[in-house]
Amino acid sequence: MSTLDLQQPLAELPLLFFDVETTGLDIRDGHRVCELAMLRREGGTETGRIETLLNPERDLDPQAAQINGLRTEDLLIAPRFADIAGHVVQLSRDAVRVAHNLPFDETFLNMELARAGYPPLTGPVLDTLELARRLGIRRGSLSLGALANAFGLPTPTHRAMDDVLTLNALFDQLVAKMAAYGVTTLGDALRFARGLLPGQPEPEAPPPLAEAMASGSTLRIIYTSNSSPQPTERRIRPLELVVEPSGLSIRAFCYLRHDIRNFLLAKISAYLPDSPAESDQRRG
Repeated sequence: MSTLDLQQPLAELPLLFFDVETTGLDIRDGHRVCELAMLRREGGTETGRIETLLNPERDLDPQAAQINGLRTEDLLIAPRFADIAGHVVQLSRDAVRVAHNLPFDETFLNMELARAGYPPLTGPVLDTLELARRLGIRRGSLSLGALANAFGLPTPTHRAMDDVLTLNALFDQLVAKMAAYGVTTLGDALRFARGLLPGQPEPEAPPPLAEAMASGSTLRIIYTSNSSPQPTERRIRPLELVVEPSGLSIRAFCYLRHDIRNFLLAKISAYLPDSPAESDQRRG
């Protein structure tokens, strides 16, 4: 069980900054993690790190190699993820995980943990991309590189540890800016990432969503997205409510896209329960 306290000041939290490089962008095409960096910080002091290439047991896409500069021959002699999975779990224990565009990195990381026989990482997470967006930082792109340039931080290189060091410095800049909004604790930051300032009431979820979030179960929704005029059925695992300028949304793992998406409640026309067998299978 996590020992993290929602009232703990952000400056005192155990934090785990992490970044992955992958053989390609789409996990559905069988792409894997080929480099991992993690840096754990407690009270401002580094207490552990992982920095390693990984043998992805598949080819590296040319486009990915062009971005991260990795070579297949170097990956072939690197350890496999299963060799370091225990260290990943140990370093992550009772820490708030921090990444930039966190759903991408966490989805790949949890996939690798599952392949190695470990459960997915759980507990609080903070996404510096989402925090920057909530802070109203409007300097064109909100990529890690663009934000690093805006704040005068070390330039990320698409190598995992370089990007983690930039992420570490960026987080401190964002924490300082959030303080101006009264956001000073872990609980404040988690709510702020969902569009809520200290003192603002929690929004209410429709009963089917509230029940699914409370039980950790899946359900089906009929959803009309911007990309398709025809309503489609999506199977989701609801995670949390998010307040956006366009309205109230549910952040959920989408089994169609195999990643975390936001679904505007106003565009959900029906909630349909999963069968018990479907829900059990997706928990497993």
